[in-house]
Amino acid sequence: MREHDVKQHISRLLRLAYQIISTAVIVIGVILAILHICGIRMYQVRSGSMDDLFSVGSVCFVSTYSSYDKITAGDVISFRVADIRVTHRAIEITSDGIITKGDMNDSPDPDPVTRDKYIGKTLFALPYGGRLLGFAQSLAGKIAIALGCVLLLLLGCFYKSE
Repeated sequence: MREHDVKQHISRLLRLAYQIISTAVIVIGVILAILHICGIRMYQVRSGSMDDLFSVGSVCFVSTYSSYDKITAGDVISFRVADIRVTHRAIEITSDGIITKGDMNDSPDPDPVTRDKYIGKTLFALPYGGRLLGFAQSLAGKIAIALGCVLLLLLGCFYKSE
């Protein structure tokens, strides 16, 4: 191959990489924006208390628009305990609140979930997605995302459509 052909080939590969990466970033951004607008929040699973349903490292998608009053026994809900988000199954609804229990725990949680502690109803979980979410929220993840954005911008500066 001549030097000119090699440069053209590399240029085509860079254009293709730019198109794929920028399209992926836009699609992921739109999906995350739609989820946020729809009241769906993502939480990383950090313990094995619900291991039968979703494992450590999964990401739970929780609807914050799900009404506290419509929760029934068997629903999986997310709630706050101090500064920690917990996702457990509702096992009983009482006048004091929602009694919850992790599927893998022997006994119910000590305090009922009250309206002010309730976050929402878990819709589904994505296995291993929490590891990516956890990384993205860490300092190293934020640096990697920032560097990726800078790289994407630099690639965009040299991108020429044919």
